[in-house]
Amino acid sequence: MTMITGVRLTPVAIPRSTGLVCGHVIVELDTTDGVTGLGEMSDFQHLPRFHVDVPELERTLTELLAGLPVGVEGANEAERRLAESFPLAGSLYDKTSVIRCGVDLALWDVRGKLAGLSVSDLLGGAVRESLPVAYPIFRQQSPDDIDANLDLVADRLDRGFTLFRVYVGRRLDLDEAFLRRLRDRFGDRVAVKSLDFSNLLDARTAARFVERTREVGYQLVEAPAYERDTEGLAFVRSRTLVPVSEHVHDRRWAIELAAARAVDVFNLGLFTLGGITPARSMAAIAEAAGLRCLIGTTQELAIGTAAAAQFGVATMIADEPADPVGPLLYTTDVVTTELDYSSGELHPPTGPGLGVTLDPERLAAARGPLRWTDTAVTDVVDRTGKKSRS
Repeated sequence: MTMITGVRLTPVAIPRSTGLVCGHVIVELDTTDGVTGLGEMSDFQHLPRFHVDVPELERTLTELLAGLPVGVEGANEAERRLAESFPLAGSLYDKTSVIRCGVDLALWDVRGKLAGLSVSDLLGGAVRESLPVAYPIFRQQSPDDIDANLDLVADRLDRGFTLFRVYVGRRLDLDEAFLRRLRDRFGDRVAVKSLDFSNLLDARTAARFVERTREVGYQLVEAPAYERDTEGLAFVRSRTLVPVSEHVHDRRWAIELAAARAVDVFNLGLFTLGGITPARSMAAIAEAAGLRCLIGTTQELAIGTAAAAQFGVATMIADEPADPVGPLLYTTDVVTTELDYSSGELHPPTGPGLGVTLDPERLAAARGPLRWTDTAVTDVVDRTGKKSRS
């Protein structure tokens, strides 16, 4: 029986092409058979504005998990210990869920490697070959952003992306101008998967914006109410007749949303749920409630993105276009082979486990402490990487 011997954590600081530096932690789960599982605690650069003590976390996780069977016979106990020691706070960017996610992914990776199977095979087998993905267009915060983002759309069209996710909610006048110019310039060559409000606006303000721009054409509106405002989400859904999606954080929130018929789609981000194991429960709740799912993102590096791809292709109900394009946003990564994005779709890596291999040299080059430097609070939410304006 293969046992866990320890957990190794490596913090990395990796810039996006916009200049925003994001902190992640790479997880290496060591075992008695010498097989190492890889995981990722993705993108700590979110509010609340604090970081974890990585060496202390490494010691704690090793103490918590060492000696446990790494296979399915130890899966329930590992999940119980993680849930007990790192209780979820019920927030979209709960750092405990990010920690649990990194360990959970490493456990799935090592199980797959030991069995010689991909994670999608461990989950029952792929039901689709790849995930259609929507490229993110971040919020307009100045008039100049409109032209810059239109040029970005043109560039991504040339690279095979036709589906986009547009963040809105800071400057609604600029958001509306961008949407109308997007349609005028590109016509039906582009599709807008969703407007992502990120819980920045109250439901009535979001609904008015949807009604004013609905003829531009988009498939969903995401998080069009303040966080955990079930009634507000239901109001937008019934008022605008546009499908609504929202991140689910835990079972209670998922059941509340389903019971209130507040959404049409569960946004399943592994980072906010604590990994693949709890995400399976959320998908089951959605299926029982007659809802759909999409695979969400905090824009992970390649390890976290590979996990999202493996989970997404093996989850029958996750048939909405997905969001993970993190490896295309960062200037470097920590794996040996880049992930395959072709024709606007994310293809899961082949091979056992998550299908990715750590590159020690790239990991060493990216290594750096988690820190808050030159990051405005608005940038934390909007993910633009721009310095705050005076």
